[in-house]
Formats: sequence, C-alpha cells, structure tokens
Amino acid sequence: MPGPQAAEMNRRWHRTTALVPLALAMSGLAACVSVPEGYTPAPRAEAPVFDPFAFFAGSSHGEGTMKKTLSDPVPFRVESRGRIVVERLREASWDAPPRRVLVIDQTIHEGGKPARTRQWRIEEIAPGRYAGTLSDAISPVRGRATGNLLVLEYTMKGSLPVRQELTLSADGTRADNLMTVKQLGVTAAVLVENIVRE
Repeated sequence: MPGPQAAEMNRRWHRTTALVPLALAMSGLAACVSVPEGYTPAPRAEAPVFDPFAFFAGSSHGEGTMKKTLSDPVPFRVESRGRIVVERLREASWDAPPRRVLVIDQTIHEGGKPARTRQWRIEEIAPGRYAGTLSDAISPVRGRATGNLLVLEYTMKGSLPVRQELTLSADGTRADNLMTVKQLGVTAAVLVENIVRE
C-alpha cells in the first residue's frame, strides 16, 4: 500500500491535471479573439458630439464581421429603424415632465443563422448620459457620450459583459461600432461594424 507521502503526491497530481483543460480553454480564448487588423474607426474628436437620438432616428443599416472564440469570422448585418416617443410615467405626480425615449427596432442577420429581432429603449438621464433597456440583455443599458464617441455597456444572457464603442464620422452620417463580449474576464467575441444613416 502507498504511504501518506505517495498518496499526497497523487492528490496533487490529480488537482494539477484537472486544471489543464481550463487553462487551455482560457489561453485559447485569450489568443483567438482580437480586433481585426486594419480596423480603423473614425478619429476621436470633440465635435460633432454623438447624439444617439439624432443619429438613430429614422432608418440605418450596419455591415460588419463577427468573430467568436474558436470560430471563423462571419458576416454581420443589422437593419435599424428608430423613432422618438414621449412618455409620461404613470406613477409620477401629475406635473412630472414627460420623458423622451429613443426606440430602435433592429433585425439582425448573423452568418447563416435565421434573422432575429431586438429592441432598444434609451433615454437621456443627464447631459451625455444615457440609460435604457435592450430586449436580449439581462441588465440595464448604460451609456455615455464624450465628443464623437458613444460607449454603451450591458450584460447578455450567460452573464456576458458587453461593451460597444461607437465613433461618429465628421459629417455625422456614419458610425464605426466596435463591440466586445467578455467571458471569464477575457474577450470571447468581437464585432466590427460600419453603420450608415439612410
């Protein structure tokens, strides 16, 4: 029968080998997904200021590429239609001012998958600060605009943090979207997209 020292060495060996698949998976995540070479968003600038109400009201379309862990890049296309609605909070007092809400309905085409739809509802809670919801997110949406950069953050199903950096072009007709999705603290997916107002 093995002695106590041999048994302890055996336990340590099993603990070490049990961590190997996780380590390999983590290294694969870190190594496989990054921003594509050659991606150059519009230059950062103080003006024009990115106003999502102005940019996304009406029709727009986006085309880009989605890269996920251990997968080949796939084409990504989004058709958007935005409108601004005025709402009054039912629970508020009679003299509470109405709020402006940006509602964006989107149809998303990702590779060969069936098209899916989702809806954004965004309101400005302070100058350059935004809050709202996204139908396929599990957390509220938080946003901030600094010059021509709009940053949106939320969490998707599976507790996956998402960050979108949208940079407005100088003429205000186009925006570059860099979206990153994290898993276990590393980047698991990257989307680069060019959005054009119609």
